[in-house]
Amino acid sequence: MAWPVAMPFRTGPVSLSPVIEAEFSGAQLRELARWLGVTPKGNSRVGLVEQVVAALSERIARVAESPDALLEGLNEEQQDFARRLLTARDHEVPIARSTAADLWAQPTERLSDYRLDADRRLTELIESLRRRALLFPTRAPFPVGSRDVYYQWLPLNGARAPVMCWPVHAEATARETESRAVPMANFLEHFEAFLNAVARSGVALRAPLTLHKQAARLIWLRDWEHDADEAERVLHSRPNWAPDPHTGISVPMLSPLTAESSATLENQTGLTAPQIEFLFAIACALQLIEAPDPGARATQAGDGALRVRTCNSAIEEWLVLADPHKLRRAWTAWSEQIMAGLEVRSAMNDLKPEQRFCVMRAIGARHLTPGLLAAEWCALRRYVVRVLRGLPLDRWIQWDELRTKLYEFHPECVWTFATKTDWWFAFAASGARVNLKRPDEWRVTAGAILEHIIRDSLAWFGAIEARLTPAGRLDAFRITPVGEWLIEGRQDALPDAAAPKSRAVEPIEWLDERTLRLPPAPNRAALVGVVRQCAERGDAPFTYIFTAASIERALSAGLSFADVAAQFKRAKAPLSRTVGDQFKLIARRHGRVRVYQSLTVLELADDFAAKELAAGTSLMKHVVYQLSPRAFVMHEEGLDALIEELQAKGYTPRVK
Repeated sequence: MAWPVAMPFRTGPVSLSPVIEAEFSGAQLRELARWLGVTPKGNSRVGLVEQVVAALSERIARVAESPDALLEGLNEEQQDFARRLLTARDHEVPIARSTAADLWAQPTERLSDYRLDADRRLTELIESLRRRALLFPTRAPFPVGSRDVYYQWLPLNGARAPVMCWPVHAEATARETESRAVPMANFLEHFEAFLNAVARSGVALRAPLTLHKQAARLIWLRDWEHDADEAERVLHSRPNWAPDPHTGISVPMLSPLTAESSATLENQTGLTAPQIEFLFAIACALQLIEAPDPGARATQAGDGALRVRTCNSAIEEWLVLADPHKLRRAWTAWSEQIMAGLEVRSAMNDLKPEQRFCVMRAIGARHLTPGLLAAEWCALRRYVVRVLRGLPLDRWIQWDELRTKLYEFHPECVWTFATKTDWWFAFAASGARVNLKRPDEWRVTAGAILEHIIRDSLAWFGAIEARLTPAGRLDAFRITPVGEWLIEGRQDALPDAAAPKSRAVEPIEWLDERTLRLPPAPNRAALVGVVRQCAERGDAPFTYIFTAASIERALSAGLSFADVAAQFKRAKAPLSRTVGDQFKLIARRHGRVRVYQSLTVLELADDFAAKELAAGTSLMKHVVYQLSPRAFVMHEEGLDALIEELQAKGYTPRVK
């Protein structure tokens, strides 16, 4: 079993040559070539396409070093328009024309009398980017049921796109004396403490909500956790008629942990409950915690909670990673994979009762799945990261001012893949839909979520240093060197502030002649890989048992005794004499003698009996090899039950 992750957001690879060939006429190709600084050679259309693609590829390569290279040759208005689109959306995600219109219009123009002129200017801007092969028409990322027109950026091959620069005051104000700075967090230290606590005592998951009796039959309930009473009300919202497809049902935003388990982990780690949930969500996305078996809940007693622990094999792989790789993988899990709307739930719980909101989904939006809604939360996190790229480094940014600018820029930033007819926010008290284009309603929903992404998640990564008001609200923040390293996707050395305190590496030791305890460490990755090939996993963490069968399996896979001995020598840990001698013995016989362990030979009285029992009992499930028509090599496990089964049919097998 594996934990679910958010639906991938990236589009498939785009080949420039066929796109350019299909989108541009000969005259347009020559104009594009001149804009790219290419002198067309010859009259061949194919040759001209190749020259244009080569020039575009060269520009994409320069974008990897300097994002602004993408916008070279555009006028100021075109550059501003492109930056707005690239800040609001991942460049790998198609963008709708209606979204582009909202991003380009000024707040006072959204309902102005100049809609026709604004639309004409928007068309000119889009076409100017299309003529330069920066935008291409495409399809909606998902079957959203909308008739909007979508555009896709040219493939940047993982390069960072240019984003908006935010002209905000970046200096401390008089309020600094009234606020308090939050100590910078070290993510890797906290994550290790959390994993150790889960490894020691496990974690209890809350019991799932009771399903509606028709959940298996109704597609809008089948894959979603839901309130059964609310589902019943929706089902009968129109007597004698099917419910309206536009009817909303709430998405429960509940903690995955029991209160007792959360409190236990808080006591063991010293972290807060929201931070525990944050680390738990990342660990699940990285598959470091065992995923629960849905059928196992039925066997639980009491409140139905299910206890899970860390996954030993995944933890071992995690521990051999270097610190930069660990932090980058956790960052990727948070921004691309986590299913939980962590910051949404925190924002909901942090408001006054009359301001609290809930997440609603339309029961008729069949394309909307839990994975797609999770992708929306991940996209919102990446949006904040792109905003931070346009802010000055290591200087205090006033949150109130930045929040106002974010509202003016893109109030409906929460919809990246689906639309506001698929899911929306509603006030919990009245049930009324939240209108994100109203400043007051935006501030307590989308604005509050953005604040929690910065104040909580980014602070827990050590990416920002936060300063809070006496009431605990975000007053100001500044991007740290760790934040720059994460946000810019740098591959150089990890900043000192992100490195965990050095810990003594546990020694390699032999618990007996065949059982090795091999605690993971970054410099032991090769040794761990070799040991896994030639030994069985033990019951205790980080233990491996060398058996004749495991050694032969390693030899069959091409691993030699010299390879194993060399790895142990590099790790300055001697190979036990017993294992070494057995490895050499089996290696000499390999290919001539098959080695089995815990096997038994079962012989039947005659050929007819063997055929009858092979067809009418579980005999063949235990067979490793058939020596003759009446003799079988058997696995020892389960043999007693098989003997009883044979005797019940009137046979008395002889076991050697």
